[in-house]
Amino acid sequence: MASGNGKPLAEPKGSQLYEVLKGIDFERRELIGKPRSAGLFDLVKDGGRYRCYACTLCERTCPADCIEIDYCPEYPELSWDTGAELAAVSAAQPEIDMKPFDAVVARLRDGYGLIEAFHTTQETYGYLPRQVLESIAAELSLPLSRVYGVATFYTQFRLKPVGKYVIDVCMGTACHVAGAPLIVEAFSQELGIPIGETTADRLFTLQTVNCVGACALAPVVRVGDDDTHGRMTPNTARKLVRQLCKREEA
Repeated sequence: MASGNGKPLAEPKGSQLYEVLKGIDFERRELIGKPRSAGLFDLVKDGGRYRCYACTLCERTCPADCIEIDYCPEYPELSWDTGAELAAVSAAQPEIDMKPFDAVVARLRDGYGLIEAFHTTQETYGYLPRQVLESIAAELSLPLSRVYGVATFYTQFRLKPVGKYVIDVCMGTACHVAGAPLIVEAFSQELGIPIGETTADRLFTLQTVNCVGACALAPVVRVGDDDTHGRMTPNTARKLVRQLCKREEA
């Protein structure tokens, strides 16, 4: 197509997103007119730990099939001590009694699913120990990565031991406006731990939740599943911690 003066018109250009999308063949999942990129990642230590385990999950789940993991003999292999890595993981996990796990196995064999197994496990141990997750994966003939992925997707499941008293501070809109951030700060100062952590004596765990359904009592704090405290202030938060400590000393 030419303009009135005989010069060819420039091809119209769309948005930046259009420029990207027009270079993709979605049927064959290939790039059009562009060289196939090649990248290299390795088992590189980051902060003393390996940051990539070459599980190939990224390759298997890439929606455009643009990730390909292959062996490259021209690059030196890094040493990999599987035994040392497993020993380090095991050392970080506390010893648990596997006898209560029989109840989880019974539910699985009765046809209950993975989520029900997680609920039963957390009711039994207070969290989801790695050893139990491995046993669940073996019982269901599933990869541990898949079991772990489901466990970390849902926020109600915990992968670390919690204290005897789990303090949940509601951070819903009503509680937040009524001063919930100050309540969290008071608990954190009194307990000496940040949100999501447990005291060294395994007595308290501090958490925040989205809503406990008691907006009329905002700000609300819940200790465990049954003990709810409404209209909290920083001072009453500190007093609550001291009362619970005295209960343990009695």
